[in-house]
Amino acid sequence: MKRFSRFFRRKSIVSLAIAWALIAVVPSSQAESAARIDRHTRKIEKRLSKYRTGAFLQVDLRDNTEVLGSLGELSGTTFLLTSSDNNRKMTISYADVAKVKKGREYIGEGSEPVHHIPHLAPILIGAVAAGAAVALVETKPF
Repeated sequence: MKRFSRFFRRKSIVSLAIAWALIAVVPSSQAESAARIDRHTRKIEKRLSKYRTGAFLQVDLRDNTEVLGSLGELSGTTFLLTSSDNNRKMTISYADVAKVKKGREYIGEGSEPVHHIPHLAPILIGAVAAGAAVALVETKPF
């Protein structure tokens, strides 16, 4: 019986030591996760600031829901999103957002993609000039 009680006494001391070690580690891991959440919040805020007001976005939230809508005003900790389903304005915290993607539909004036036609003009002019040069070379008799 003495052996039995010594065995449990040693086990309880070891268990107590492990419990104290875990208690000491928990606050540091909580501080690390808070820093990670803060970094993620700043990343989402920076990503949203690149979009224009009225841009159509797909916002994936941390609770595994998806919201589609147009971007409204940005503030320090939240942003405004007008839902495309029911046209309701929602205030969403940056910390609640898991991922933000540009949507394929466009809502409102100024939210459609910009087409760079001026870049296309020099290419077309060069192609026409090359075609004309080839035509001139082939028509000359040797």
